[in-house]
Amino acid sequence: MKTKLTLSVAIVLTGLLAVMLSFINKAEDPVDRIVAALQKWTDANPQEKVYLQTDKPYYLAGDTIWFKAYVTTGEKHQLSAISGALYVDLITEGDSLAKQLKLPITTGMAVGNFILDDDMLHEGNYRIRAYTQWMRNAGPEYFYDRTFSIGNSIANTVFAKIEYVYTKDGNKTKIKAILKYTDLKGRPLADKQVSYLLKKSWDVISSGGGKTDAAGELSINLPNNKPNELIQTYLTTKIAVTGAEVVAKNFPVKTASLQTDVQFFPEGGNLVAGIKSRIAFKATAPNGVGANITGSIVDNTGKEVAKIETRHLGMGYFVLTPEAGKTYSAEVTYPDGTSNTVKLLDIATDGYALSVFQTAKNDSVLVKVGASADALRSGNKNLSLVGQSNGKVYFSASVPVSNAFTLLYFPIKEIPSGIMQFTLFSADGQPLNERITFIQNRDDIKLNISSNKQTYTRREKVQLAVDAEDEAGAPVGGNFSISVVSETAVPSDEVNENSIFSQLLLSSDIKGYIEKPNYYFVNPNQETRENLDILMLTQGYRRFAWKNVLSGNTPAPYFTPEKLGTEIGGVIMGYNKKPVAYAKVAILNNKTGFFRDTVADQNGRFKFRRILFTEGAQFTIHGANARGKGRVIVKLNDYQRANVIANPNIGDINPDIPQQTKATIDNDIKQDQDLVKHGLISRVQQLKEVRIRAAKARVGTANIKENQADEVYRPDSRQPCSTLRECLEEMFHSRIRFTSVVSQDYGMLWIPTYQNQRYVVLIDSMRVTPEQYQDLLTDSVTNINKIYLVHESTAVQMKLLGMYAGQYRPPLPPVLAIYTKNGNFRYSKSDGTIDYSPKGYDLTRVFYSPKYDRPQDGPTPADLRSTVYWNPAVLTRTIGHANVSYFNSDQTGTYRVTIEGIDADGHLGRKTYRYSVQ
Repeated sequence: MKTKLTLSVAIVLTGLLAVMLSFINKAEDPVDRIVAALQKWTDANPQEKVYLQTDKPYYLAGDTIWFKAYVTTGEKHQLSAISGALYVDLITEGDSLAKQLKLPITTGMAVGNFILDDDMLHEGNYRIRAYTQWMRNAGPEYFYDRTFSIGNSIANTVFAKIEYVYTKDGNKTKIKAILKYTDLKGRPLADKQVSYLLKKSWDVISSGGGKTDAAGELSINLPNNKPNELIQTYLTTKIAVTGAEVVAKNFPVKTASLQTDVQFFPEGGNLVAGIKSRIAFKATAPNGVGANITGSIVDNTGKEVAKIETRHLGMGYFVLTPEAGKTYSAEVTYPDGTSNTVKLLDIATDGYALSVFQTAKNDSVLVKVGASADALRSGNKNLSLVGQSNGKVYFSASVPVSNAFTLLYFPIKEIPSGIMQFTLFSADGQPLNERITFIQNRDDIKLNISSNKQTYTRREKVQLAVDAEDEAGAPVGGNFSISVVSETAVPSDEVNENSIFSQLLLSSDIKGYIEKPNYYFVNPNQETRENLDILMLTQGYRRFAWKNVLSGNTPAPYFTPEKLGTEIGGVIMGYNKKPVAYAKVAILNNKTGFFRDTVADQNGRFKFRRILFTEGAQFTIHGANARGKGRVIVKLNDYQRANVIANPNIGDINPDIPQQTKATIDNDIKQDQDLVKHGLISRVQQLKEVRIRAAKARVGTANIKENQADEVYRPDSRQPCSTLRECLEEMFHSRIRFTSVVSQDYGMLWIPTYQNQRYVVLIDSMRVTPEQYQDLLTDSVTNINKIYLVHESTAVQMKLLGMYAGQYRPPLPPVLAIYTKNGNFRYSKSDGTIDYSPKGYDLTRVFYSPKYDRPQDGPTPADLRSTVYWNPAVLTRTIGHANVSYFNSDQTGTYRVTIEGIDADGHLGRKTYRYSVQ
């Protein structure tokens, strides 16, 4: 449904004159106070945004994710100098943290990589989340947060997918999950025993099992007794392939709601009697994506006044002139043929409506302020209108309202692309209406990629020329990252991807899931702009609340910017638990010879600022009183990770990963077969499917695969438990139990047991005594990476115990293996001295690009890499030009080149280019 606004030239000129008069500043004009208050808030809260370009859209276990981060700030998206450290999290579909990187930010950019270890990560929907400590003040809704798939390795013998069937049962929706298992050739795995757990983070909601039918399928009726019970849940299943082999598979329960949810959004926020307004709607299916609906709007007499029809991704709008004294409802028909009635908002009789229209030339906007009859009868009102983007005010005007409609014209040609928020304020400065619109100017970097040939042969050298210009054709010096991927191995859809435009200009500014964000930028035209405006009508800009801004009381941000280098601090206390004033503190690293000392303040607090070190560095910190003597306690400030929130991108969860990654898996099979042919090690030996079976013991290794543990615990920041003991016993629902004993030397100790047997406790593969692990049990879990509990397999227990196994008589005791984040646990008894391994900067690998410019003797194995080339540092400099060269792999077909980046003025650029290899 399309609606056009027709305005005569005379009305436009009248509106323009009104705007010109309204820009006359008066000291008592409330618009000045509003602008000043926003400027004060922006100065105190400069926002940062993060975008990560990755080398490809999805991966296999065993791959490496290569990425470059762009950290921007301000209304022009310039590279940020606020923060010096970027945190990048790899999150599982159970919403637990699998890995975290800390990367140095230099000139607003950072580079890094995740190695997708097959013994830790398996097939599933994972997330990459990136943020700075400063960004935590805005909240996790504004972090970079992307969902992507990791497929099975080529050693996989079981492929599985999940489908959902939704049926109505009165007012409830019944949900049935259908699991389908096949082998590598697509043959169903029939008559196989399957057990499952339905989990929500760490909590088990239900369990069960059954056998697959002749089609390899198993149906599970999911419980639906409580509101939102199934949202953010997942199924963990185990299928018995043979008597000795059980394969684990995880499935997301892709449910954002229990039925199609329809919401209505009057433009500007209000429905006002007598004012013709656009009312947008958004229909979201239970799987989290837009649903196509139809229907009609009826008044309280049953008269149809408007039609409803989805226009784009479950969104659309209709036009309505509401009448005073009437109520309106939407009669909605869903895709499955069912229907429902949804009541619209109440009608205001005294109020204003705010509408925004972009002109056909896309060089200006028209803002229409409508006043109800009651509002006009109360006399002329001096309202205020403010238009801001990223905290900078571009338009501010007094709006004298004396007619039913007041029109204002604003040119937008010089405004940076992004979200513009228009807010209408009352005479006393209170927000009345709000509307966001998207400014899409031609201010991006015009990138051009050319190659010395359009068609190449395998392993032939490729020479690419990159040229960067602005709209006027002048050269642009920018910093770019470039990836080259074989589309034969990794087919992709650019519309479904994230991009530097969709993230920094759109997703980072508004809350809520955006389906196919790059659709609006890949090929911008009149249709995509119109659909983008509908998105603006259904999404809200909530970087700040006007109430907080206008109060003038801007609280200091809780998180301070973290500069390059790490701050280590804490407090020195006496054994009486009181701070030791002016205590002496020293920090050292014996391995590097690093040493610093300082004096605490009168409250015993101390800080060592800007210490630059890499991950795994171990420090010893020693404290003493002001005379350099005495027994003291060193208590350090804990590094607190940002909490992992539930996946906000339900619509991006892929329930059929094998189908998406099929081409990539087939490519890996070819690579593996070629390695076997040349007598080299097979990747099958490195990329093992998650198999739960007994492993042959190798005494002395003290190391096992994760799938060999009977229970695996990973800390979850959302668990309402304060100590590791509480997390393990109460939240994790483990079979571990803790008993208390009293030691003459150490007092009460907590001892972990399994069926009345004491666990042997290992910390980072070192056996420890009860008094040595008490601090870990009674402290928070901030320093815990993972815990393995082994009690069913003697072979696995022996392997985990390693060199300690020979000290025990059969049967071996259960083993509790704790792995800390630094991986180097040391227990110290010395008063005033502690060992500390803070989170350091992670080292980044360099992408290996083979050279085939020299002939090689004899046959060589095939080069079937899916990522052919990755370079995070392509500089066009002042001449606006850069050259890149590399060698093709043995893949044939189409290669896709993707380049993204930014210049010093915050202009963004993205370009894709393709060539073929025969």
